[in-house]
Amino acid sequence: MKNWKDDLKEFFEEGDIDRARKKRDAEIRLKVKKFYSSRVQPAFKKLKKELERYGREVSIAVSDNIAAIEVEFEGRLELNYQVKVRQVYPYPEIHYQDASGNGIWAEGNFREGIRKFDISSLSTEEIMQNFLREYKARLWILYKKQATDI
Repeated sequence: MKNWKDDLKEFFEEGDIDRARKKRDAEIRLKVKKFYSSRVQPAFKKLKKELERYGREVSIAVSDNIAAIEVEFEGRLELNYQVKVRQVYPYPEIHYQDASGNGIWAEGNFREGIRKFDISSLSTEEIMQNFLREYKARLWILYKKQATDI
């Protein structure tokens, strides 16, 4: 059996570790929350304003741990684009319908390559550019198919 002093010491050291982890997790949650409010939400608001000029119905939802912008045209979903974060690493998640009406889901990257980057280095402009790249690619496929069906 362990010495009771060693047992008590281990108990308190584990508590320190647990407190340090909780503090780190709280700091990460705060960083992520600030990322959504200071970078993602402004990007989505700018996109919404411009897309609505072209007759799109756009809805935005932003919380402490996810942000989404959904674009519809004439009652049809064109794109549901979400920004998510794993730990501190951002990635886009895309939901859309193909020309046949099948629901498609995919995860993407904001930047090319294998090097990871965190939320502190992703700009509002990069978010908007990534959204536009995904949006235009989906529309091209969607409306190209419809044009060939005519």
